[in-house]
Amino acid sequence: MASNINLSKQDRVMILAVHPDDESLAAGGLIQKAKSAGAAIRIVFITDGDNNPWPQRFLEGRWQIDEHDRFRWGMRRRSEALAAITRLGIGSNDVVFWGLPDQGVTQLLNQGDGRVLQLFIEEFKWNPSLLILPALQDRHPDHSATALLADLALQRLPELAINMTKLSYLIHGKQVSTAAKFGVRLSPKQLNNKREAILCHYTQTALSRRRFLGYAKAEEIFFSQDYGALYQPNQPLEYVGVEGSLLKIRMRLTALASRFSSHVLSLLAEQPDLHVRLKLAITPDSKTAQVINHKTGQIIGEAVICWNKRMAEVGISLNVLSGASNVYLKLDSSWGFYDLAGWHRLSLSALETRTAIQLVGIIPCYDVEDFCEGVITEAIKYTDHIIAIDDGSNDMTANILARLALRMPDRISVISFPFNQGKGMGLIAGFHEALKKFDFRALVTLDADGQHPPAEIPHLVKLVENGAEVAIGTRKLEQMPGRSRLGNTMASHVLRWFYPEAPIDTQSGLRAFNQLFVENIVKEVRGSRYETEFQILLLALSQKRKIVTVPIPTIYIDNNRSSKFRPVVDSLNILWALIRWRFNRIWASA
Repeated sequence: MASNINLSKQDRVMILAVHPDDESLAAGGLIQKAKSAGAAIRIVFITDGDNNPWPQRFLEGRWQIDEHDRFRWGMRRRSEALAAITRLGIGSNDVVFWGLPDQGVTQLLNQGDGRVLQLFIEEFKWNPSLLILPALQDRHPDHSATALLADLALQRLPELAINMTKLSYLIHGKQVSTAAKFGVRLSPKQLNNKREAILCHYTQTALSRRRFLGYAKAEEIFFSQDYGALYQPNQPLEYVGVEGSLLKIRMRLTALASRFSSHVLSLLAEQPDLHVRLKLAITPDSKTAQVINHKTGQIIGEAVICWNKRMAEVGISLNVLSGASNVYLKLDSSWGFYDLAGWHRLSLSALETRTAIQLVGIIPCYDVEDFCEGVITEAIKYTDHIIAIDDGSNDMTANILARLALRMPDRISVISFPFNQGKGMGLIAGFHEALKKFDFRALVTLDADGQHPPAEIPHLVKLVENGAEVAIGTRKLEQMPGRSRLGNTMASHVLRWFYPEAPIDTQSGLRAFNQLFVENIVKEVRGSRYETEFQILLLALSQKRKIVTVPIPTIYIDNNRSSKFRPVVDSLNILWALIRWRFNRIWASA
């Protein structure tokens, strides 16, 4: 559930609207709440939305659009924005239009023009107590570039930033983030005002009325600024970390893209004396690329590119980034308007050291308020650190996990998804987090619904310590409830056609891995639902990893009522995962 945003007349609310209409789509309710609370409001329109050819062609009945036409269109969109904010209760004195080039904010960012950054710095001196800005993960280049420029500006204003609450809105892409979410609930009247404000943007709703009105919901959602979502859907950056003296970036390219098109890796590192822009074409022929300080024009290093089928790995010496505390990364496709994913922010200081521990546990949790506390408190007896994932729970699971982490902050950490993404996404998120924070001898996964006795953990870990790369706790299929037995039986029979040595219990969530195989998993497997565990098993079998099984009790509480497994849909997804896996292996070897 989203935390409420409470406002008072002492608040100063600033909203960065990338295009005229973002103010209504993202924050029409928040604006009304701020106005009714007596808070000061300022809306900054970054662009005029003038480079918007298809709606303009449709409404004006013309094909050729020149510079004058675009200017006129931008002025029309400005007037629509002013009409919209009037509906929301504020006036023209509360807004400012910058008129930066529509679909050109990323270009300004890459050029490193200090005048654009200075615009943000001067605007922030208005001293907002609440700053609403686009998400760095937004797939629209203008949105993510605006977020990045705002972040750079705030780094130069630490005395203001420390007292400022920053919340992000996401217009283009799924709302996925490890950040906490915050909400503004709208009354029926406020919801109607928001709808009317959206309809003021006639240039946009003429072609997309239904889609735009879809943003008029009873609750507006915002996120705390969190940039660590490497495991968000469509994110091609599989791993970013420090290994020795190198910054290592591993990215996955689709089969078609890696063969028939190119991608560009954008890297930005900026401090007062450092202004690095790296745009690196990722093609199968790429081997090296120069790293240039764009402020001085000097070549300050070289990036090395290694290929492993469709996985590209880039290594950059940390020496060339020694002046930067943060690095921003994005992989752009050579086709399509939207980005594959937005920018990823990396704190170099946070990656310099990893804690050495023996055993880390990963526990995905979704609506398991009756079980998760007992499982975690028992599992912590056998592990050095537990990473629990709240997968967008609707019950009290998130509160229980937060309380446990507060009680044992050095032993338990929590990753929170704003909505349910599936068990596989939680596992992969936990694997990334474990690799980022720890050097471990073994990693164990178990379910939070009481199916897996934590007392069995030492048995699996001992197998890994004795040389197994994967240890699986297997249950008796004949003792499983029908809904679980169906998928498991079907998957195990089909899998054994291809891999006779496959274990019988293909869906057991109680597993242990060594660190090397976990590193391989995050390179090769994308998170989803229950098929992720099946894909991990497929990876181990196809690579001929040493897999060992150990019997564990078959426990199902209340006939497995807490399970979210969908017998038909998830069983078909598991079989489809096998088909895709075999096809991709054939394609990669062709």
